[in-house]
Amino acid sequence: MDTAKYGPEVNLQELRAQLANRVALLVVIISGPVLTLVLVVRRFPMALAGLLAVLMGVGISVHMLAKTHPTLARRLLVWGLTVALLAGMGLFAEPWLPFLGLMLMLIGAMLVSGGELVTAGAIAVLAAWLTYGHSRPYPLPGLLAALALGMALAWLAVRTLYTALEWAWTMQQRADHLLELARDRQGELTNALKSLDMSNTILRRTQRELIAARKQAEEARLMKEQFAANVSHELRTPLNIILGFSEVMCLSPEVYGLKEWPLALRQDVHQMHRSCRHLSGMIDDVLDLSRFEMVGFTLDKKPTQLEPLLRDAIGIVEGFLRDRPVRLEAEIAPDLPSLEIDRIRIRQALLNLLNNAQRFTEEGAIRVEAKQVGGEVVVGVSDTGPGIPADELPHLFTEFYQVDRSLQRRHEGAGLGLAISKRFVEAHDGRIWVESQEGVGSTFFFTLPVPEQHIPFSRLKVDRPLESSWPEMRSPILVVDADPAVADVVRRHVTEYEVVPVGEVDRLAEAVMLDHPRAVVWNVPPIEQCHDDALASVSVPIIECSLPSQTWVADGLAVAACLTKPVTAERLLQEIERLGDVHDVLVVDDDRGFCRLVERMLEASGRTFQVRRAYDGEEGLHALRARRPDLLLLDMLMPGKDGFQVLEEMRQSPGLLDVPVALLTATSYAEDMLVQRGSQIVIRRPDGLGPTEVLRCLQAVVGVLEPHYDERSAPEEAPVIPET
Repeated sequence: MDTAKYGPEVNLQELRAQLANRVALLVVIISGPVLTLVLVVRRFPMALAGLLAVLMGVGISVHMLAKTHPTLARRLLVWGLTVALLAGMGLFAEPWLPFLGLMLMLIGAMLVSGGELVTAGAIAVLAAWLTYGHSRPYPLPGLLAALALGMALAWLAVRTLYTALEWAWTMQQRADHLLELARDRQGELTNALKSLDMSNTILRRTQRELIAARKQAEEARLMKEQFAANVSHELRTPLNIILGFSEVMCLSPEVYGLKEWPLALRQDVHQMHRSCRHLSGMIDDVLDLSRFEMVGFTLDKKPTQLEPLLRDAIGIVEGFLRDRPVRLEAEIAPDLPSLEIDRIRIRQALLNLLNNAQRFTEEGAIRVEAKQVGGEVVVGVSDTGPGIPADELPHLFTEFYQVDRSLQRRHEGAGLGLAISKRFVEAHDGRIWVESQEGVGSTFFFTLPVPEQHIPFSRLKVDRPLESSWPEMRSPILVVDADPAVADVVRRHVTEYEVVPVGEVDRLAEAVMLDHPRAVVWNVPPIEQCHDDALASVSVPIIECSLPSQTWVADGLAVAACLTKPVTAERLLQEIERLGDVHDVLVVDDDRGFCRLVERMLEASGRTFQVRRAYDGEEGLHALRARRPDLLLLDMLMPGKDGFQVLEEMRQSPGLLDVPVALLTATSYAEDMLVQRGSQIVIRRPDGLGPTEVLRCLQAVVGVLEPHYDERSAPEEAPVIPET
């Protein structure tokens, strides 16, 4: 069956059934009193009484069949009324009787398909027969015209009804589709919001950790640079003295009154002089590097032709290769443009690369190339040295980094030349990188921008640690307790941290992974320690303490929950959700307004609850015994029998022993428990606490604890003070 027509057809059948039932009731309501009047007065013919009795019987029969056999009921009503009208026309001579068929045709058209045609035809045939037989003086032409017009109007009315039902069904289908689509979108939006909320939480945590890590790294970097600068400056004065004296001994030994030095002594002094020069160069590199980091440096840019600058640097390095089997080659494009550069800085960067190449090249060639590529001039320094392993390449431009870190390394250097060259090149908005293959050699490239042709790369360059522009974000701490009031208390008093409540122990590991807390605060009853297996998977500090919690009261009284007034709808529904299948709720409280409030809260939840009320303990017990509820909300303090007495009688009744009970209280019995048993605090961490951490904890704890002295701490006998 076509679903597009199945819906309107069902609606039409329902409409016909309702109409048939109502018309039948109307027939009974009209025919019954009229029949009674006819029988009582006895002035009317008995044929009328019989006709009214038939009508009333038809109405009653239709009403009884309307629910079980709706189609039969409709047909019985239409044909029964039609037969009754035809019988009336045969029995009575009133000329207006056939015109009642107009209403009957409308009813027949609505209740039975084609009913208006059959009714109109039957009335017309009988009226014509009676008229031509001279039994009735009916106005036949007018009657036939009225019947035709009525039949047409009935047909149009029914067709309009069908069209309206089609439209209503179509609109209903569209509305249902849009509603389903809206629900799907709402579900997707809810999931997206949850994912977004989790992503924002992780993002905030990551930002907080990144900011803290960057601050620590920058502080450590500044300390390293300051230390390097201080040490270098302290070493420079004695080193200059050693270097100066050794140079005088090597170059002018006559100042010491000696014309000829022993050869061994001269060689030793010369070696000492060379070592001092090498050490002085390393110290200069350290000073340059620390100066760049701490105070920065300025560039003196001037229009410069690059080829003379490159030739000059190559000429300096040639002196180091005179007695070695290494060739120095250069291929410089003749059409290099003029560049805006600091000549001294770029020459020093190129010398560092050339010096690095000559130190690692035992034989072969060192090649310098320069050419323009796009908006940049690319300079490359190649060598035929041993090459660099691929895993070492990302670290080459790091300060103090050595590819050969052994104590027996063959090549000198402090690992600063490449780092300094990188600073100089990047200060010119250029780039520097290396390409190498082990056993073949290495090539270091750097670029310099061509004025008005270069598109600069985005680069973050700072001289001091970045301060966060974000609002200060607090580190989270987790509070493990089923009572949300405990987390609220901690949040009010520990304002330096973001307090995240964890109501279920099973969620602790997940919360630690998500929030990365500073610590976990585990609220335990006094004189108890937590030995839950969930602690085994927690790697952050754990603080066990005893803060007033209604969970202790619930556990002590063996009830499902303990709710502190004022009870919110969210808290109440949370407990109902935790208990599971709850429909029948009994509220026992002497405050009638609170009982009504609970009923309204449950009604507003959108779920179906049956809420019963009792206003004292005795009435509550009677309601419990009358019908066992799914949840009992029990006030602790009531006149007559209070909540404690109700609980005691429930424990003595086997049928009420397992009824879930949520206590209602405005008094914190947990605080009384703390006064009686005393509180505690235990600090631990799975990997242990270091001595420094223990001492800091002691300092913090001793600073907030105050001693209390009473008669228990006083000696039983006063000490005897000796006479002087």
